[in-house]
Amino acid sequence: MIAKVRGATVLGVEGFLVDIEVDISRGLPGFEIVGLPDAAVRESRQRVRAAMKNSGFAFPLQRITVNLAPADLRKSGPAFDLAIALGILAAAGTLESDLLKEVLVLGELSLDGSVRGVAGVLPMLMAAAEAGLPRALVPIDNQEEAALVDNIQVGIVGHLREAPAVLEGRISLTAPQCRDFDLDVDIGGKDLFEVRGQLAAKRALEIAAAGRHNLLLMGPPGCGKTMLARCLPGILPPLSPIEAMEVAKIYSVAQGGRAPLRLSLNRPFRSPHHSATVAGLIGGGANPEPGEVTLAHNGVLFLDEVGEFRRTVLDVLRQPLEDGQVRLVRHGYSTTYPARCQLILAANPCPCGFFGSSEQDCLCTAGELASYRRRLSGPLLDRIDLQVWMDRLKNHEYHSPGEPSAAVRERVIQAWERLRAVTAGEVVMRVSTGAQDVLARAVDKFKLSVRAVDRVQRVARTIAVLADSTVIEAHHMAEALTYRLSL
Repeated sequence: MIAKVRGATVLGVEGFLVDIEVDISRGLPGFEIVGLPDAAVRESRQRVRAAMKNSGFAFPLQRITVNLAPADLRKSGPAFDLAIALGILAAAGTLESDLLKEVLVLGELSLDGSVRGVAGVLPMLMAAAEAGLPRALVPIDNQEEAALVDNIQVGIVGHLREAPAVLEGRISLTAPQCRDFDLDVDIGGKDLFEVRGQLAAKRALEIAAAGRHNLLLMGPPGCGKTMLARCLPGILPPLSPIEAMEVAKIYSVAQGGRAPLRLSLNRPFRSPHHSATVAGLIGGGANPEPGEVTLAHNGVLFLDEVGEFRRTVLDVLRQPLEDGQVRLVRHGYSTTYPARCQLILAANPCPCGFFGSSEQDCLCTAGELASYRRRLSGPLLDRIDLQVWMDRLKNHEYHSPGEPSAAVRERVIQAWERLRAVTAGEVVMRVSTGAQDVLARAVDKFKLSVRAVDRVQRVARTIAVLADSTVIEAHHMAEALTYRLSL
């Protein structure tokens, strides 16, 4: 007898439905899974067999064949365990096959029959809802993300014994507890009020936040680069509902190893260690997982001590910064991850940290300095809109409090609204003749690339918008060029 169950898998950050066909036939006892399964899926044979026996169900001593269709789609993870077990029960006649029609079943089985949570439930449920499936069974550990999906009735199960009882109506369907996205206004405890001095750097940070520009902070050790960068999430607007759902999908997939589930309206802030690998930064691996640039989607990717990163690791960011996504082509799979993030870099100017400092002499040789600077390639620096030098504070600056993040955030939110109107064509930004002349002279003198000119114009537009102006004046363009040519 053949039984069919609906399951799902994840490729990239998107869910794909899988038909699980179970056939029990005469012959020597055996248990085979076909349909391009990975090692975790193949190991489900032992988990399913032990879970069924320990839950009081008889395991058929016949030839069992499980087919995961479509066969050319890569299947990974333990999310098929519960569906395979129910399919065996239906094929053996213990459970009515009709009860499994139009029901998505997800969950990993422990040896005692309890159902454990799996990664990627949110995109898999969204795929089921789009396909018109009316019901789904998911583990109790995944109920928070399951509650976010509309147009599908979700039931929560904690043990294999509960699943047949729920399908047969002997146990009422337990709906997941509703959960809204959180908004924590005190993000990370960092406030611009705590940053003393550094007026130029704080101005650049506000411009970067208002226009979603990439930013490089360079200066000697202890001047406040890291602290200033960690203040950025506190002045960014909250995620929109669509953006929050995109981020939740990414973290739903990544919660198997990279990061816990994230149900928040605060923008992600990721700060990987400088020993990160290429796969750790952009994703991939034998079992593909999103990298740090994807985990920072719709948020901030902060690379502290960027001069200590390997150049090969940094250069892989060049294409994601342009395209807003990562396309991975590896042996056995091809996938795309979203990667629309804001890049913030912090670096010392040299290995000893005091090149260009007004307080202490640099001890590095010319060779050491050249080797250190080569880690930041020209094409990568060309994608950094704002490049700011930070020096050590003067004595009088330690007693000058800064503006609180809440006040700066209000200006940034207003700037985002004005820029949205400009992008939508509701407001037309003009470039004055003086601003055009300033830019033309800079192009001739400094030999700016086409990309650099475009980014200077964008920064100038952001500066004008912050000033509530619909005209990019000469001083707006001059300030934008100052940030471009300061290092």
